[in-house]
Amino acid sequence: MSPNSSKFSIILISRIWTALISIIFVPIYVKIIGAESYGLVAFFGTLSGSLAILDLGLSTAISRQVAILLTQPDKEKESKDLIFSVEIIYWLIALVVGLLVVLLAQPIALYWIKTKDLSVATIQKAVMLMGAVFAVQFPASIYNGVLIGSDRQIANAVAALIFTTLKALGVIVVLKLVSPTIESYFIWQVLITLISTYCLRILVWNNFKVALEKARFSVVQLKNIWRFAAGMTGISLVTFFLSQIDKIVVSKFVLLEFVGYYNLGFLVSSGITQVISPMQPIIFPKFTALVASDKQAELVALYHKSSRWIAIIIFPVGFILILFAKEILFLWTKNPTLTNNTAPIVQVVAAGTICNCLMWVPYWYMLAKGHTKFTIYQNIIAAIILVPLLFWWTSKYGALGASFVWLTVNIAYILIAIPIFHRLYMRGELINWYKSDMGLPLVSAAVIALGAKYFQLQMLNNLNILSLFLFFSCCLVFYTLIIPELRTFFFILKDKCLK
Repeated sequence: MSPNSSKFSIILISRIWTALISIIFVPIYVKIIGAESYGLVAFFGTLSGSLAILDLGLSTAISRQVAILLTQPDKEKESKDLIFSVEIIYWLIALVVGLLVVLLAQPIALYWIKTKDLSVATIQKAVMLMGAVFAVQFPASIYNGVLIGSDRQIANAVAALIFTTLKALGVIVVLKLVSPTIESYFIWQVLITLISTYCLRILVWNNFKVALEKARFSVVQLKNIWRFAAGMTGISLVTFFLSQIDKIVVSKFVLLEFVGYYNLGFLVSSGITQVISPMQPIIFPKFTALVASDKQAELVALYHKSSRWIAIIIFPVGFILILFAKEILFLWTKNPTLTNNTAPIVQVVAAGTICNCLMWVPYWYMLAKGHTKFTIYQNIIAAIILVPLLFWWTSKYGALGASFVWLTVNIAYILIAIPIFHRLYMRGELINWYKSDMGLPLVSAAVIALGAKYFQLQMLNNLNILSLFLFFSCCLVFYTLIIPELRTFFFILKDKCLK
């Protein structure tokens, strides 16, 4: 197996484990602290996602710049100054915003969050702890960006795996043995997140020991990335409306319990993105290096190869999740109320997520080129449509209505943005994208998933975890036999294992 294959496998295992462990223990959390308290966990996800706009594009910009500097000799001192400068900015933002959340905890508890049973004092304490979690969590994104840009994805993946496990398993121990309260949940998150961020910082700085001079705050190095970072800030601001405004609106207009169901729907659907997210830290630096070397033919080839692998992975995962959402949720939670409220949201969000994932490779390509305007304009137009639609459908249909907004926006991306992208950046490649990259994976996955659903309805009304696993394994075998890339991958894997 090639180094890239090994790297991808390790990152994939880490991402899948991170996603699974975040999902698997949700029923336990709900059982211990209650659905309303879990709604506060979901609210924190919305809060931290919204505050991510303060990233200012620096995490992606520094990842790109570090990747470029590492292709040039004797640039370690410049890299150190750049990392140190951005690090200072991040920690200042984290501390100021974290303190602001703490100060605003009471009005948030009184006027924003709707609840039936939780007291205002409990919600206020939980929000204050959310501010502390954010303060120690936010700088981690800069360290992740540096590790990706310096080609240390494996170390980053292993660290994520370890600390995600500690967060998920450790909090159950705390809730069981110390106190089954939402306050205990967030206190544990503060402690482990602080340790996690500190360890990431050590990993980053241990990689820059050759240059003997101390790192200094450098305005010059910040100027080198400011234009790209400004573009990324613009993308972040408009993307905020597309990825977080729905959750904010839902948290305002529906009961806290249904906020939990809505966010759980997105959490389950994130399994689709988790299986392809390991491709980003591998493909994006390659795009950047090829752009720097002006190898256009290799860029086009990598674009199509990456797009096809995205399609190969997301279509079967997404279609199975859409068609078997209710069965999977019930086997996972054993909670009929949670299942019935969450399954329709999962189905709609999963369909939108499939469309969203198809935009990833074009997005990475444009970032590697240093072009951010296309994404900014695209998302501004989408936000103009999304916001009024979101208020309308949420007020009329509740959380499910909000999920349909996500689906609508992402369908528009595929129908409108993809053709425009190819006309601007990949002229003459659109038909190849539809036919060669998307065609076979889409049709194969749809036929197998629909056939599996029909067979399940006719023959397997009472599914258990083992039968569901065997059932999906059979589907994977059929899919592998159809897709040439998967056959080749598994044959190579078999040969490597036998040696």
